[in-house]
Amino acid sequence: MANSPYTFRDLTPQRADASLRAYWQQLADASPSAEAIYQTPAFFDFLCDTAHAGQTPYLYGAYRSGQAQLLGLIALQHQRRASAVARWQHGEQLVILGSGVLMPPQPDPPITPITPIPAAHSTLLPALHAFLLEQFRHAQALVYRALPASDPAWQALQQERSALLPLHLHGWRDCHYLNLPPSYADYLAQLGSKRRYNLKRQQRLLSEQAGAALRVLAIEHPAQLEALQQALAQCCSSVQRAQLWDGAELQALAQHGLLLCYRIDAGCQPCGIVLGLHRDGVYHVFNILPDPRWQALSAGTTLLQLALADLCDRRQCHRLEFGYGSPAPAHHAGNQTSRRSHLLLMRRNWRNHLRYVAQTLQTGLRTLATRYRQGVH
Repeated sequence: MANSPYTFRDLTPQRADASLRAYWQQLADASPSAEAIYQTPAFFDFLCDTAHAGQTPYLYGAYRSGQAQLLGLIALQHQRRASAVARWQHGEQLVILGSGVLMPPQPDPPITPITPIPAAHSTLLPALHAFLLEQFRHAQALVYRALPASDPAWQALQQERSALLPLHLHGWRDCHYLNLPPSYADYLAQLGSKRRYNLKRQQRLLSEQAGAALRVLAIEHPAQLEALQQALAQCCSSVQRAQLWDGAELQALAQHGLLLCYRIDAGCQPCGIVLGLHRDGVYHVFNILPDPRWQALSAGTTLLQLALADLCDRRQCHRLEFGYGSPAPAHHAGNQTSRRSHLLLMRRNWRNHLRYVAQTLQTGLRTLATRYRQGVH
């Protein structure tokens, strides 16, 4: 690292410093990442409050060599696996939160036939990766969980193939998102008359079958979590519940102003839940969980539509992020997609080469199977 144009310092012990947090928040507010919520001071605090054994959050500062002024920030989580099987499959990892480095906004480059890679990406990322792998000598991979194919960082990362082994864990996949207009009425106006009729009909049928008018309760504060837990107990099996946020995580998310969930009731009984996080007009949908009794009535679509009305009209939300996977056809007609990848940048050694070959083969077989099924249908 002696010839690197950058130096990096562990700022984790200073994470409560007011001036650092103000700059951190400023960079997060300007972050172009679709997952900027995971780069915020609030989410870092949540990770610190709820870290399990083998999980340690770190905050690093980037500086130009020989200069004292803080340039950018890197929030990450060091993950260690407990079991021997898990260590073989994954090894220790450094997860780059938000799949990017927090840097001051760069001026838009001139439009040319070949858009250059920003210097901050082409020079800082290799230096950062070399530093992190030196600091965490047992870490086997640097992880970008949702790196867009269009991100300049991906262009820069491709130049590191000689130093690191890039593995797209599940290939390139579509992440769905939905841009929202200023009001729910405007959203409905974008839909066809048949679609609007069906949405109204689905809500009416659910209300009639449940025996009362539908009511939406937004849950975002710790005092409201009891109502959410009651609804989760009714709408989820014990297996499902174990896969969702636990009580301590819900409490911490609410305390740090990140949680926004919806409980939809008919009278006093819950018909379903929408679990998500909200920040600066972007809502991340994690789970849509209708009561199993109402599955046949397209209750999941109704839950989402009632949440949409609140997000548009009360919270000025301008974007919904659904993450990986394809939403049900009933409500994804207006969605757009972004190609993203769960990318592992692995050290070059024989074990990681074996992982690379095995995972690449598995992904290829899965892709062929998907194409075959699509061809059959």
